[in-house]
Amino acid sequence: MMMKRMGAWMLLALLTLVGEWYGRCYGCLEEERIGLLEIKALDGFYLRDWVDSSNCCEWSGIECDNTTRRVIQLSLRGAGHPTFSLSDLSDWVLNASLFQPFKELRSLDLGFTGLVGCMENEGFEVLSSKLRELYLYYNRFNNDKSILSCFNGNLSTLKSLDLSDNRLTAGSGGSFYGLKVLSSRLKKLENLHLSGNQYNDSIFPSLTGFSSLKYLDLSYNQLIGSGFQLQPMRLGKLENLDLSGNQLNSSILSILSGLSSLKSLDLSRNKLTGSINSFQLQPVRLGKLENLDLSWNQCNDSIFPSLAGFSSLKSLNLSGNELTGSGFEIISSHLGKLENLDLSSNTFNNNIFSHLRGLSSLKSLKLSYNEWTGSTTVNGTFFNSSTLEELHLDNTSLPINFLLNIGALSALKILSVAECDLHGTLPAQGWCELKNLKQLDLARNN
Repeated sequence: MMMKRMGAWMLLALLTLVGEWYGRCYGCLEEERIGLLEIKALDGFYLRDWVDSSNCCEWSGIECDNTTRRVIQLSLRGAGHPTFSLSDLSDWVLNASLFQPFKELRSLDLGFTGLVGCMENEGFEVLSSKLRELYLYYNRFNNDKSILSCFNGNLSTLKSLDLSDNRLTAGSGGSFYGLKVLSSRLKKLENLHLSGNQYNDSIFPSLTGFSSLKYLDLSYNQLIGSGFQLQPMRLGKLENLDLSGNQLNSSILSILSGLSSLKSLDLSRNKLTGSINSFQLQPVRLGKLENLDLSWNQCNDSIFPSLAGFSSLKSLNLSGNELTGSGFEIISSHLGKLENLDLSSNTFNNNIFSHLRGLSSLKSLKLSYNEWTGSTTVNGTFFNSSTLEELHLDNTSLPINFLLNIGALSALKILSVAECDLHGTLPAQGWCELKNLKQLDLARNN
């Protein structure tokens, strides 16, 4: 009996040593290492650091599970050409069975590979049932057929899909049949990236089927806010919506009423002008909104009353508009939770400081690139802020005595007054009291 036990222990020790040797030499499983080398051998692929005798878990773009040593993340980004130039890529029709050896694959990145579609019955449905993330950005998908050739079956585990920067547009007759089919097959999808395509306003009704979405990116498409297409999107779980870089006008706001869980809304770099009256109807429906970006539009001071109802806001970006600050005090008195405020690149003057006293939670304030005319004295209430950690006043032509009371900002960590035409001697009063200061920018002054 003793000999049998000793033999068993010796066998176990030998297997352990073999396992350790195997892990050091190859890292991932043999069948997966062979699978990776088959991918490397594809015509036109550049994966020079994938060397047969090396540890494949250490190859670029590969991540293995620490326990099972199976590949869980695989990135072929740019493998079609080392210059990352779409014009240099050859069209690639994918046979997804290439990835079948990877039984625990959770993330697959095929961006910048020249992908145009998949072989018949060899789409992504043949992949691991554990797949959660699929990245197909910067490829050549351009219509319903090209998308659906890769999504023939059920991919119920997928949570994130990136189709940004392709050539996707409406199908014949302005339909979005491909998206409707995808929404029926990707029931658990939470993140959908469609930026940098050629979608127009008629896409909005086609998105309602993605009932589990939490993040939707439609930035840099061809959306204009055409009114009749803009029925409320019934996406009750959506938390983040990015519509930046389009040509939207104020009518786009009519889609928002169905987005009761929305926390972040990016409408920057559009064509929103003047008063956004629709916003006055939205605070009740968007009671959870925390981040709002309206930068680089054409909004004027009449927008301020429209924003006052968003009492949950923590971050507000109004930079790059046509604001002078008239009526700004209504924001200050209603947005007590605001932590980050960007008013840069407008035409505010020094009087704005007298309207900041209600922002008791403010941590970051950006006022760079304003015209900075008017009184040179600043209301002391602002300088008594105990929460402000970051202050940007670049390119605002400040007088040196403006900074006399700066020491009252006891929590300040970052101060930038670059290119402000400061001259003379920096006042010692206050500056030595900035005990928490970590970054100070005084560049391009006198």
